[in-house]
Amino acid sequence: MEPTARRQAPSLGQVVARLIGEARQLASDYAERMSAKGEEWMAMPQDWMETARDYVREKPFQALGIALAAGYLLHLITSRD
Repeated sequence: MEPTARRQAPSLGQVVARLIGEARQLASDYAERMSAKGEEWMAMPQDWMETARDYVREKPFQALGIALAAGYLLHLITSRD
């Protein structure tokens, strides 16, 4: 191999260092996305509770009827003859 060709070709160490850097960046990007998604998922139950409270305030008799029906169905499913 010519000396100039040897200088132009990257060494194994350089290739490995570049690949490690790319893998580190990819892992960092993935961790950031997962962190953001986790925060979003943690907020979901709070949003659901707020929506349910608003519904009960707007339509208290319908909410009571739904609760009674759900309780009755749960009773039918779990009761043993």
